[in-house]
Amino acid sequence: MTTRLEYYRQLSNTLSDVCKKVIDQHPSHSEESNSELLALCADLDASFINQGDYAVIGQSIVTRIISHYPDITPQIHRDLLWFFGGDCLHYLGDEEIQKYQEIEERYYDLSEVQGEDKSCYRNLRAQVFNMH
Repeated sequence: MTTRLEYYRQLSNTLSDVCKKVIDQHPSHSEESNSELLALCADLDASFINQGDYAVIGQSIVTRIISHYPDITPQIHRDLLWFFGGDCLHYLGDEEIQKYQEIEERYYDLSEVQGEDKSCYRNLRAQVFNMH
């Protein structure tokens, strides 16, 4: 079972891993800029663990990647754009936003009945996006 927060943490960790692999070899940006992005990735993981303000940190990471690291941009999972919200929502289409809203509604409806730890967010997402 994958809870909603665990699902998004896994996606964030995957993006952080991509950044760690690619950033050190990124000659078009200063070492300071690269270090800042990697530090944000570390802050994001810590924020998930401590239930801090991961949305703000995530928005900062995504907007920085999109504006400064176009080669990494395709590695950003669309789900993270929804999860982090804010300016990240500008990169989603209206149909996608409707589907994410449907997923959230289903998830919270099921959570009320089954308990959050019983609702598998990944399966709900697959159903709404017709992946099953």
